[in-house]
Amino acid sequence: MAVQLGSGLSDTSARVRAESPLPRLKNSIAVAFITLVFVISRALYYVKGVRFDTSTIDYFAQLLDRVLLRTRLVESLCYLHSQPPLYNLLTGVALKLAPNRPETLLWPLFMAAGLYTALCLNFIMLQLRVPSLVAAVVAAAMAGSPGFVLYENWYFYPHLDVAWLLGALAWLCHSRGCPGRSLLVAAVHLTCLSLTRSLFHPLFYALIATVTIALSAPGARRRAFACFAVPGLLLLLWCGKNLLLFGFFGTSSWASRNISQSVVNLVGPERVEAEARLGHLSPAASLAPFDSGDRLVQAFGLPEHKTGVPALDNTQKANDSVTNYNHWSYPPSARFYAADTKHLLAQFPTIYLKGIAERSVRVFFSPIEDGFVARNREHIAKAAGRFDEFDQAPSVRWLLAVGVALALLGMPWAERARRLSLALCFTAIVWVVLVGIFGDYGENYRFRYKVLWLGWIVAVSGYFTAVRAATLAFHEARRALR
Repeated sequence: MAVQLGSGLSDTSARVRAESPLPRLKNSIAVAFITLVFVISRALYYVKGVRFDTSTIDYFAQLLDRVLLRTRLVESLCYLHSQPPLYNLLTGVALKLAPNRPETLLWPLFMAAGLYTALCLNFIMLQLRVPSLVAAVVAAAMAGSPGFVLYENWYFYPHLDVAWLLGALAWLCHSRGCPGRSLLVAAVHLTCLSLTRSLFHPLFYALIATVTIALSAPGARRRAFACFAVPGLLLLLWCGKNLLLFGFFGTSSWASRNISQSVVNLVGPERVEAEARLGHLSPAASLAPFDSGDRLVQAFGLPEHKTGVPALDNTQKANDSVTNYNHWSYPPSARFYAADTKHLLAQFPTIYLKGIAERSVRVFFSPIEDGFVARNREHIAKAAGRFDEFDQAPSVRWLLAVGVALALLGMPWAERARRLSLALCFTAIVWVVLVGIFGDYGENYRFRYKVLWLGWIVAVSGYFTAVRAATLAFHEARRALR
């Protein structure tokens, strides 16, 4: 009864605060402050030489041939199996509207996503009961950091992923689990997230929906489910299309290859070669996970044919130097990589887990910048170096870990809305960390970027929770002594 009464008082006081003009004024000032810092920092970075980089459009494996995106966009997207569609859709629209300078359209979009992310960081912290001044300063500092800016100026989906994810969490926090517009907007964000990055499998969508519905008021759960079901239908239709055309249910045909690549690296090529010589593995063992379509056809004895769709038939992109990883041979050959992965895991489970602990975890927590942002990094080398030193410092790692632990420990005593917000943040963090460490060895620093800022705002909330708990305990002790 005491817990229910405490939660009720907390919810009532929250409503009183929300109806007062003072919180609205503070929020407006915070938004203005974050926006001002964002604009000034971008101007300073621009003066330093940081520019939006779209050079990867020509050769990135995740994108279809730019000629097809410009001239046969709808057809190519319909037969896209290698990736979720939104990154290619955005690229295709930009190439159609500005074929010679797509950055004129994409750069403002990425800037807007950066500002939106900063505002979402601030809002989530407010929902986690971080003081408004602290929340605004922390959000502005994160958005102005070199790591944030380097990814914002690189045309790839990590920056968009963070905007979709934090936007979804902000709207979910705003909804407090109650059915309505906010919950529907959050579900749209989550759908777009899954349709942008295969890391956020439809199972992630289902997991977030389940957590939200479970922590909603009992009488509202059916309508909350409906809010998730409507946008989720689009995600379901995309996965159904892949099942119908390519024989797998998901947003990308690369899953077994990514996992295979991770397992082979961690088990070691010498063990893989030994198993192949014994005849325990398929021809996939002698190929790179992402080999060209013509080699896949030959190695696996796939029946050669033409579909009439260039996005599926072409083994190379238009410049004949970049492989088309959307070739029709990728889905039917995926089962060979999956079978080899199962065999290697069964044969070398201890070695694999040791590799996860000693190597994959280390890669996941390595600096978030990489070679693709090297051109912009050169212009802000000192600032980027200091950012990396801070990010990699053992004391800072402990500071982050302790803050997150404090937030987790405080969850059972939090009011329902804050408990829901924390549960959703932890769900996202745990998903990305586990999939990043176990699912794709070698590119895991980009995985961590998805939840880097989220982890810090949870940690900040954890420290303020501990301060409030300690203050309350102190006053209770004084009252008892009197």
